[in-house]
Amino acid sequence: MRIPSTQALRALDSFARHGSVWRAAEELHLTRSAVSHQLRLLERDLGFDLLQRIGKGVALTPRGQRYAADVRKALTVLGDAGTQNSGAGVGGSFAISCPPGFASMFLCTHIGEFQQMYPDVALSVLTPRRLDDVSNPDADAFIAFGVGNWPNRAVELLCEVSFTPLC
Repeated sequence: MRIPSTQALRALDSFARHGSVWRAAEELHLTRSAVSHQLRLLERDLGFDLLQRIGKGVALTPRGQRYAADVRKALTVLGDAGTQNSGAGVGGSFAISCPPGFASMFLCTHIGEFQQMYPDVALSVLTPRRLDDVSNPDADAFIAFGVGNWPNRAVELLCEVSFTPLC
């Protein structure tokens, strides 16, 4: 038997903890359809049902509950290994520069998660005047709008953005 995908295992773990595809999707930043698809693929790969359909809802089968508990243990072991080897627990500071709108709409809703994962790191959020400004020497990382033409910067696309003018 081949090892199931980590995405599918994370989808199962999240579903098992929350009891809802919708909440699992929210936690994993995926669509409900993507979570359902991962769960179906996992069932196919394992060769047994993890979920039972009850009316309009879904619940773990007894075998699915046992498997989900084992998956939780395995993910915890992997997470602990990463934490132990990543230097977590080391204090310090981290400054991120990003547009004010991104800071208020996204970062503010996720700062709590960051602080739980890295309680000894002091996080600073810097907001430049221009959406494409990546020049602040005090910032450790930047989130900016643009095509990514910034010399001497490693660039990764986070998402596509479209703007709609309103009156």
